[in-house]
Amino acid sequence: MIFRTFQPRHLWRVVFYALFLVSLGFAQELTKIDLPERAEPDTTSKDSSAGDWFGSANDSTQTDTIEYHAVDLQYDVETSTFNLNNKAQLKYRTATLDADTVLFNQKDQVLQASGDPVLRETKNPSLAGYRMKYNMKTRVGEIYYATTFQDNNQLNGMEVRRLPDSRLLIARGDFSTCDDTTHQHYFFYSRRMVVKPKESVTARPVVLNIADVPVAVLPMIVAPLKSGRKSGLLTPKFGGDQVQGFYIKNVGFYYAPNDYWDATTSGDIVEGSAANFEKTTLTETVRYKLRYWLDGSVTYTSYLEEFDMANSGYDISFNHKQNLTPDGKHSISGSGSFVSDQTVRKENGLDAKTILNQQANAQMTYSGQFGKNKNLTVKVSQNYNLTTGHKERQIPDIQYRMSGPLFEFETDEDEVAESSWLDNFNYSFTNRFNLYEKIAPDTIRDIDTAAWYSGYIGTFALDYSASLFDVINITPKVTFTGMWTGNRWINPDDSSKYWRQRNGIDPEHDEYGEFFYNHNYSITADTKLYGIWMPEIGSFTGIRHVLSPSISYTYAPEMDTNKYFVKHPLLGQTPYQTEQKAIGFGLSNDFDIKYLRVVGHTKKSEDGKDSTEVEDSYGTRRLLTTSHSTSYNFAADSLQWSDINSSFGLQVLPNYLFTVRTRHSVYHKFEENPNKVRVPELTYWAYDLSKTFNFSGDFNSGLASQMGKYKKDSWSASLDYRYSFSSTRVGKKVFRDNVSHSTGFSASLHPTPNWSMTYSTRYSYTEGRFASHEFTFDRSLHCWMLNFTWTPTGPAAGWSFTVYVKDLPDIKLNAASTDDTK
Repeated sequence: MIFRTFQPRHLWRVVFYALFLVSLGFAQELTKIDLPERAEPDTTSKDSSAGDWFGSANDSTQTDTIEYHAVDLQYDVETSTFNLNNKAQLKYRTATLDADTVLFNQKDQVLQASGDPVLRETKNPSLAGYRMKYNMKTRVGEIYYATTFQDNNQLNGMEVRRLPDSRLLIARGDFSTCDDTTHQHYFFYSRRMVVKPKESVTARPVVLNIADVPVAVLPMIVAPLKSGRKSGLLTPKFGGDQVQGFYIKNVGFYYAPNDYWDATTSGDIVEGSAANFEKTTLTETVRYKLRYWLDGSVTYTSYLEEFDMANSGYDISFNHKQNLTPDGKHSISGSGSFVSDQTVRKENGLDAKTILNQQANAQMTYSGQFGKNKNLTVKVSQNYNLTTGHKERQIPDIQYRMSGPLFEFETDEDEVAESSWLDNFNYSFTNRFNLYEKIAPDTIRDIDTAAWYSGYIGTFALDYSASLFDVINITPKVTFTGMWTGNRWINPDDSSKYWRQRNGIDPEHDEYGEFFYNHNYSITADTKLYGIWMPEIGSFTGIRHVLSPSISYTYAPEMDTNKYFVKHPLLGQTPYQTEQKAIGFGLSNDFDIKYLRVVGHTKKSEDGKDSTEVEDSYGTRRLLTTSHSTSYNFAADSLQWSDINSSFGLQVLPNYLFTVRTRHSVYHKFEENPNKVRVPELTYWAYDLSKTFNFSGDFNSGLASQMGKYKKDSWSASLDYRYSFSSTRVGKKVFRDNVSHSTGFSASLHPTPNWSMTYSTRYSYTEGRFASHEFTFDRSLHCWMLNFTWTPTGPAAGWSFTVYVKDLPDIKLNAASTDDTK
């Protein structure tokens, strides 16, 4: 079952919803009708068999019994009529009737009740009103001046008749979710309604009244009344402004054949500023879902220029999720959109969200898990920038990964696995194949610029973890990498500006693409050294220093370049390998402090000895952390030292670590001899500051509460600060800075019991303006709700004002300065 909470917007939804609640109101006990307490049976009460009093109603083999109670009982022998007065109650089979007065004719088996009668039956809707008439033979009942409450829904009817097949005939009735019994703020009125509970409804005519003023009318309605989703017409929206002219939106039909899929067809007819209907749209949406298995939707939007289907543009979007196996280890997922041309959204979009979305990206991915450590991913994707026209496609991208212990020994369940030196061998194997197309439009020469790349890269790594004297960790590692490309250079010996590539796969001429292999070897040693100082000064009880040095050696033999190898842009291929004999150095420092958080205390026991009641409690905090790394390549003929990368972290707040990143070089690039080793020179540094603070509390609303106190209302606010800075050396004494600086604030509160207010903003210091700014005010108007939203700046700048019914949001009055309203 799916979409249990989904409720489509139908043209008659507001009326059907009312009628549906009517059926619910009759189908359950009327809990909001106050009945007088049942009186104790007096001496005139008696029980009698149905054979003596009424005879058999429907089944001659069944003995019926009528049980009745009242303070006053009168029986007319000549007319065989019972008259129960004052707190009368009559029970017959599964029916119970409570009223002030009940008149029952034994011959006709017709009873009449007055004085707030309420008739309840197990399998039929309950009836309540001013006066009631019920035939026990035909099981047809009538109630006059009826009023029914169910939750916050109210139904009033001049006459309600129930037929034997459970249908309800309602004459001159009205319905509302407003619980103000003295004066309803809105209601629906219909002269004739036929309701089959939970199945169907027929009504004519139906009038919507707001404050006793009729505002909308429909001549006749026939529709299903089933719980859940319902097929039918959508609720149209009418309006107009200076930009769009007059418009009718959301005109269409909703179709729900079963619980597993539905479809919505809707159109927006927009006159436009030139009155040529150039922005009219037609949208079709299909949704589907099968729990634990399938979920997705497809939306097709056609932009009709002057209602011309031949010249219309389209915008297709989709999302899809599917488990191929019950355990979820194999699945397919994807999402994205496709457009007819680059400018279709910019020229036809009616809201800021559509106009600003200039990316038509799409992807579909298969993910499979095999065993414990094997994963396969197959992906197809397209990235399309509608502004620049740049397009990229990967059809397909295949990745396979596996890793884990090289040797795995099987043991019985009752055996304890013994450790072995073979358990320290680990491996990883990664593969990736990619077919890639890149299109950069050439508007000057108007030629095809599509470039295709096909390639593969696979890496196998094997390492062994060992320990030296149980102090130093030793990890030798060997790595093999293989690469393949489906393209080759035609003339690689010429200057690069004359290079041209072609397809390198031609089996007839023994061409199967270009290959390249490399391998390298490394060994790493690392350890941890601890230093502890415990001065016991006040709450400060100690400091711990953890020094983590590491050293590695990497060897890679020199391999000649494959001149015909065309590198794949996405696979990181390198068709050559320079010789490496590099030593890498790493060093990290962590400084932690220990402090006394809670001081323990003792108390005297009965025997005079001390006993500790509360022990000392200690806390730790990271004070400072640093890390540094560099390497030296003996095989390089120059610039043997790599850059020195460092980071410095300072714990300024309990949950916040401020970090500065730096990069130094021993080669001064802008000096006369840039290859000379000198004192390390700063070439780059950066840091980030970001923190969010949340606040909440209560304030005095000024309204009296219980016990002479004032009512407290809650408020909440949040403040976030973001600062990002980086500086790169671009000259001998010149740095280029890059700064991003902004602050965001949001708050919400209830200044009065019925008013609520929210405010959010973000100010960019680098741009010197507010990037976003929005005020929202909500006011509860009993069964209605008022909403006012103001956005001073941004692509959706403007305001909107809406008044709508809480339980039926489709009933609304709105006004706005933009079309970005709901």
